[in-house]
Parts: sequence; C-alpha cells; structure tokens
Amino acid sequence: MGKTSLLMDFAHYVVDLAPPGKTPLIIVENEIGEVGIDDKVLQAEGLQVRELFAGCCCCQAGAALTATLNEIAAQIDPDRVIIETTGIAVPTNIVDILLRYGKGYDCVKIVVIVDAERWLELHDMLPVTMERQIRGAHKVIINKVDLVTDIELQKVIDDVQMLNGKAALFPVSARLGVSWPVWREVLS
Repeated sequence: MGKTSLLMDFAHYVVDLAPPGKTPLIIVENEIGEVGIDDKVLQAEGLQVRELFAGCCCCQAGAALTATLNEIAAQIDPDRVIIETTGIAVPTNIVDILLRYGKGYDCVKIVVIVDAERWLELHDMLPVTMERQIRGAHKVIINKVDLVTDIELQKVIDDVQMLNGKAALFPVSARLGVSWPVWREVLS
C-alpha cells in the first residue's frame, strides 16, 4: 500500500471533517500517459477527481494545470485541492506556476511521500529528482515504516533531514492505517 492508499485515507479525513453543503476537496490526478489508474480507484471511493494527462504538470503541462485549477476555483470553489503529481515532478516548479498564474491560491503546501522500503533503490535511480522533491517539501510522509528495520528507518529519516531539516516528518504505514491526529498535523 503506497501513495494512492495514503491519498485516499487523507482525502476521506478531509471529506469527513467538511461542513455540509461545501465541496471539501478536489483531487487533480496528473499522469504522463494517456490512461490513468489511480483516478479510477479514487473515484470508486467517492472522491472528486480531475484528470490531467498533458504530461508532467511541473513542466510541459503547467498551462493545462493552471487552466484546470482556475476552472475548478471558478466552478466548484473547493476548500482544498490536492495535486497528485507524477513521480518525476518537481513540486517547487508547480508552486511557482500556481503562484504566478493561478487565481486565489494563497496557501500552497508541498507534501512529499517517501517509500521507506524502496528509499535506497529509488534514491540510487533518481537522486536529483528525489532530492529536489524533498528539498522543496513543507512536510514529508515516510510510508511503509512497518516494512523496514529501525536502523533502515533511521537512515531514511537522517537522509531526509539532511536534505531538508525544516520539513515536518511523519513516519506512517498506509497498510496499518494512519491516525487522524497525524492527518491533522499534515493538514496544519
């Protein structure tokens, strides 16, 4: 259980807290290809999802993302928008685009999910991308902590803190469930 499971759990937390009559959340699902899978899973859970298939939203799809978000703001005006990016996205580029061209986005938070079980493997394959993602994060969720040893988890935490000592860290397990107090902290 990974990123989509965490996203569903967090989305349900946000939806459950919302006052009646207001759209609490829209998820923008960014896929590089032409077919999405995560969006189908999220929609099956009753969540509102908009698909963005124009490429990575931090580079070639920046205009499409801005147009999509401006349309969502004008037509739906949700309390929150979650942008689930591709694994190669650079979140700070997305924030720059939103703050420059978006309408009404005054509070943008970057939350990065790190897979503790695959940390070393992924970092070896994509070191620059992963480091850029973590350096720009306000909050880092370290998932799959139940699948690593304490020593392995500490290595992931140390590496993340070395890259970004200011980000709040949240070691969790999507498989075992995330407590609402953790989601409250992520949301703050």
